[in-house]
Amino acid sequence: MSPIRLRILWSRIRRTLWFTPALYAVIALLVLSTAPLAGRMLPSDVNSLIGLDGVYDLLDVLSNSLLAVSIFSLGIMASSLQAAAGAATPRARPLLTEDRTAQNAISTFLGGFIYGIVGLVGLSTNYYGDEAKVILFLVTCAVIMAVIVALIRWVGRLSNLGDVSEVIDLVEQAADRAFAADAAEPWLGGVPMTELPEGRSAVLPDRMGFVQAINVAELARLADEWEIDLYVAARPGAYADPNRPLLLAGQRLDTEQVALARACFVIGGQRTFEADPRFAMIVLSETASRALSPGVNDPGTAIDVIGTSSRVLADWAKALEKAKGEVRHRRLHVGRLSPEDVLEDAFRWIARDGAGQLEVQIRLQRALAALSTCAPQLFGHPARALSEETLLRAEQALTFDRDLDRLRAEAARLGFRCPDSPRSARSAG
Repeated sequence: MSPIRLRILWSRIRRTLWFTPALYAVIALLVLSTAPLAGRMLPSDVNSLIGLDGVYDLLDVLSNSLLAVSIFSLGIMASSLQAAAGAATPRARPLLTEDRTAQNAISTFLGGFIYGIVGLVGLSTNYYGDEAKVILFLVTCAVIMAVIVALIRWVGRLSNLGDVSEVIDLVEQAADRAFAADAAEPWLGGVPMTELPEGRSAVLPDRMGFVQAINVAELARLADEWEIDLYVAARPGAYADPNRPLLLAGQRLDTEQVALARACFVIGGQRTFEADPRFAMIVLSETASRALSPGVNDPGTAIDVIGTSSRVLADWAKALEKAKGEVRHRRLHVGRLSPEDVLEDAFRWIARDGAGQLEVQIRLQRALAALSTCAPQLFGHPARALSEETLLRAEQALTFDRDLDRLRAEAARLGFRCPDSPRSARSAG
């Protein structure tokens, strides 16, 4: 397995729900197994200062209560995940399972249970002497304090666990991280490329799926070693299929070279948030679309998503202005993330599903105008094009003429060109 695949695998394992509880359980077992050795280092008169008869009772309370608390907490988290998937989008579920407060609470409860049950087994077999029981008493007190703190934090966390607003905040944070990484290296350290060259040797994927990551350093090393210019045709987030090459080469590659170049691309069945900013915008857009569905009818959530997406894209534009875009790989050519695609991911489907709601349309026009003003070179043209398309969609959906007139007036006030109204033309005819 390549190093980049190992890094991705380790990163995903660290964020899974089971990893932290397993780590806490291992720590509990290590403490219990080394207690006799640590007890020998204590002063001999410590035993007389601590009553050791209650150690068994404390461990019994931990083992009896924390298992039920753990099961109850896991049930609550499972219910909240289902609620979030139903109210927002299932694509946000990985971010909810990575919640550190929930993971630490469940880990503390499970770790305390394992500590208590294994400690009882050790006491029943006379594995622990008086010195070791002192260690057990001190550690048990620390575990009880940790359980109390985790329980208080967990109760506070339950107030908004699985709420739609929390899902939006989590996706926004993921989007900020992904866009910040993109702004730091818009061309992945390669030479800026505006379009793919014609007639080049193509490296096709050996399986269909989404590009999750690219080992840019290895790809650049291969280009230098072969003395061949390489052109990245599929950034992270792109769907790889036999009709879309991963890579184009300036010269013809042999079978071994194609295999080495293909191995630099990590392809999986799902898109991820780490190196794919567009996916985060799609998840936000899905949340707004679900809120605009007739069964939910929550335009306020859609307006919240529009504001969130605007904020994320404005921060991305500011970060791009400060980015130096240093070229470290002279033989590697990479195209940047398309602002047209990003705007479509963020707003097009909200414009479609909210075409018949004036408040959503006005907020969308204002968001496009704000982005066009703060980053005219990046968002100016695509924002105007999307504004015109949005007005045409509203023309078909808004049944009340005054609503449409107000929307067109708002767009004109913001500096957007209003397309000719088919409704007005029909009325005039």
